[in-house]
Amino acid sequence: MRVAIIGSGGLVTSLIALSARAGYSVLRLDEYALDPTSCALSDMLIIAGERPTLTHLIARVSPALRADVVVVDATAPVGDQRSERSGDLMSEGEWKPFSQTTPIVRAFASVPAEAFSRLADNSAGRDASDLAVPMAGDDVSAKAMVSEFMVQIGVSPFDLGPLAVAYVMEPGGPLWGKAVDELDMRECIGWLAGDG
Repeated sequence: MRVAIIGSGGLVTSLIALSARAGYSVLRLDEYALDPTSCALSDMLIIAGERPTLTHLIARVSPALRADVVVVDATAPVGDQRSERSGDLMSEGEWKPFSQTTPIVRAFASVPAEAFSRLADNSAGRDASDLAVPMAGDDVSAKAMVSEFMVQIGVSPFDLGPLAVAYVMEPGGPLWGKAVDELDMRECIGWLAGDG
């Protein structure tokens, strides 16, 4: 699988290192990218970093993407955008460059970048089962692709369900900033459902 990652920051750096270690062909694009069409063959596009800084890059890259590319939203709001409802996914205008049929999976951003950095450095000696990464999306095959990617880079995928429930992974939500294992993630979800 070919993976393109656009954005900047600690999460991007760690995902690139983990992807390369897992044997993926990784292309990184940031605001200095001269040729965004180079991601035309990518199977999965991960968009990570602060939302406002990515809008123009998304607009540049999206025309070059294949129709069946899976887009992973790993974005985060910045500063004063972080309110209880600011956790909404990227606005419709920001996603507009993508086709309405482009499958979008929300993942990675809720887990602190330091957890991925430790995993990439392997300084913590963590096992894949030690870090559960929540995700949400409406397309089953897209989530299967993202799950397989997660397993290969050394984390445990945790499927929350449809994109409509992604708010629990947003700033102010109960899963924001959590670096926990699958059991603790299940307890958090059970508590949210009233079962815990």
